[in-house]
Amino acid sequence: MTVEVSKTETSRVKNCRLAYYILSWVLMICILVQVFLAGVALFDHSEAWNWHRTFVHMFEYISIILFILGIIGKLSRKMIWGSLGLFVLFNIQYYTAHGIAGALHPVLALALFWGTLELVRGSYPFLVKRR
Repeated sequence: MTVEVSKTETSRVKNCRLAYYILSWVLMICILVQVFLAGVALFDHSEAWNWHRTFVHMFEYISIILFILGIIGKLSRKMIWGSLGLFVLFNIQYYTAHGIAGALHPVLALALFWGTLELVRGSYPFLVKRR
Protein backbone atom coordinates (compact mmCIF):
# COMPACT_ATOMS: atom_id res chain seq x y z
CA MET A 1 0.00 0.00 0.00
CA THR A 2 1.53 3.30 -1.07
CA VAL A 3 0.49 6.69 0.13
CA GLU A 4 0.30 9.46 -2.43
CA VAL A 5 1.61 12.80 -1.25
CA SER A 6 0.11 15.71 -3.13
CA LYS A 7 2.24 18.56 -4.40
CA THR A 8 0.21 20.94 -2.23
CA GLU A 9 1.04 18.98 0.91
CA THR A 10 4.71 18.75 -0.05
CA SER A 11 4.79 22.48 -0.74
CA ARG A 12 3.04 23.24 2.57
CA VAL A 13 5.54 21.08 4.48
CA LYS A 14 8.50 22.80 2.79
CA ASN A 15 7.06 26.26 3.41
CA CYS A 16 6.44 25.47 7.08
CA ARG A 17 9.98 24.18 7.46
CA LEU A 18 11.37 27.34 5.88
CA ALA A 19 9.17 29.51 8.10
CA TYR A 20 10.28 27.49 11.16
CA TYR A 21 13.94 28.03 10.28
CA ILE A 22 13.51 31.76 9.69
CA LEU A 23 11.40 32.30 12.84
CA SER A 24 13.86 30.35 14.97
CA TRP A 25 16.56 32.77 13.80
CA VAL A 26 14.26 35.72 14.55
CA LEU A 27 13.69 34.35 18.05
CA MET A 28 17.45 33.91 18.55
CA ILE A 29 18.08 37.53 17.55
CA CYS A 30 15.27 38.77 19.80
CA ILE A 31 16.74 36.92 22.79
CA LEU A 32 20.14 38.47 22.10
CA VAL A 33 18.56 41.94 21.91
CA GLN A 34 16.70 41.24 25.15
CA VAL A 35 19.95 40.34 26.92
CA PHE A 36 21.59 43.43 25.44
CA LEU A 37 18.78 45.61 26.81
CA ALA A 38 19.28 44.10 30.27
CA GLY A 39 22.99 44.89 30.01
CA VAL A 40 22.30 48.47 28.97
CA ALA A 41 19.90 48.87 31.89
CA LEU A 42 22.33 47.37 34.35
CA PHE A 43 25.48 49.18 33.28
CA ASP A 44 24.43 52.41 31.60
CA HIS A 45 20.86 53.62 31.38
CA SER A 46 18.31 52.39 33.91
CA GLU A 47 15.42 53.48 31.66
CA ALA A 48 16.30 50.46 29.51
CA TRP A 49 14.55 48.25 32.08
CA ASN A 50 11.28 49.52 30.61
CA TRP A 51 12.52 48.56 27.14
CA HIS A 52 13.54 45.15 28.48
CA ARG A 53 10.10 44.58 30.04
CA THR A 54 8.25 45.76 26.92
CA PHE A 55 10.33 44.10 24.22
CA VAL A 56 9.66 40.55 25.44
CA HIS A 57 5.97 40.97 24.62
CA MET A 58 6.90 41.44 20.97
CA PHE A 59 8.44 37.99 20.58
CA GLU A 60 7.41 35.69 23.42
CA TYR A 61 4.75 33.91 21.35
CA ILE A 62 7.06 33.04 18.46
CA SER A 63 7.70 29.72 20.21
CA ILE A 64 3.98 28.83 19.94
CA ILE A 65 4.08 29.63 16.22
CA LEU A 66 7.17 27.40 15.96
CA PHE A 67 5.25 24.61 17.70
CA ILE A 68 2.44 24.82 15.14
CA LEU A 69 4.84 25.11 12.20
CA GLY A 70 6.77 22.10 13.51
CA ILE A 71 3.63 19.97 13.51
CA ILE A 72 2.55 21.06 10.01
CA GLY A 73 6.13 20.85 8.73
CA LYS A 74 6.48 17.31 10.07
CA LEU A 75 9.61 18.10 12.03
CA SER A 76 11.02 15.78 14.67
CA ARG A 77 9.42 15.50 18.09
CA LYS A 78 12.51 17.12 19.55
CA MET A 79 11.91 20.22 17.43
CA ILE A 80 8.17 20.32 18.07
CA TRP A 81 8.31 19.81 21.84
CA GLY A 82 11.46 21.91 22.14
CA SER A 83 9.60 24.93 20.81
CA LEU A 84 6.80 24.34 23.32
CA GLY A 85 9.42 23.99 26.06
CA LEU A 86 10.72 27.44 25.17
CA PHE A 87 7.22 28.83 25.67
CA VAL A 88 7.19 27.29 29.15
CA LEU A 89 10.59 28.84 29.91
CA PHE A 90 9.37 32.25 28.74
CA ASN A 91 6.50 32.01 31.20
CA ILE A 92 8.74 30.90 34.07
CA GLN A 93 10.87 33.98 33.38
CA TYR A 94 8.01 36.18 34.59
CA TYR A 95 8.09 34.50 38.00
CA THR A 96 11.84 34.89 38.36
CA ALA A 97 12.00 38.59 37.52
CA HIS A 98 11.69 39.68 41.17
CA GLY A 99 12.66 38.56 44.63
CA ILE A 100 14.87 35.66 45.66
CA ALA A 101 14.09 33.77 42.45
CA GLY A 102 15.68 36.65 40.54
CA ALA A 103 18.99 34.80 40.55
CA LEU A 104 17.41 32.24 38.22
CA HIS A 105 16.34 34.89 35.70
CA PRO A 106 19.69 35.17 33.86
CA VAL A 107 20.20 31.40 34.11
CA LEU A 108 16.87 30.80 32.40
CA ALA A 109 17.84 33.39 29.78
CA LEU A 110 20.86 31.21 29.01
CA ALA A 111 18.56 28.19 28.75
CA LEU A 112 16.31 30.11 26.35
CA PHE A 113 19.31 31.06 24.23
CA TRP A 114 20.65 27.49 24.19
CA GLY A 115 17.22 26.02 23.42
CA THR A 116 16.68 28.43 20.56
CA LEU A 117 20.15 27.68 19.21
CA GLU A 118 19.21 23.99 19.20
CA LEU A 119 16.04 24.77 17.25
CA VAL A 120 18.01 26.78 14.68
CA ARG A 121 20.63 24.07 14.30
CA GLY A 122 18.12 21.24 14.32
CA SER A 123 15.76 22.78 11.79
CA TYR A 124 18.37 23.31 9.08
CA PRO A 125 18.69 19.63 8.06
CA PHE A 126 14.91 19.47 7.61
CA LEU A 127 15.10 22.51 5.37
CA VAL A 128 17.59 20.95 2.97
CA LYS A 129 16.13 17.43 3.17
CA ARG A 130 15.10 16.04 -0.19
CA ARG A 131 11.80 14.17 -0.56
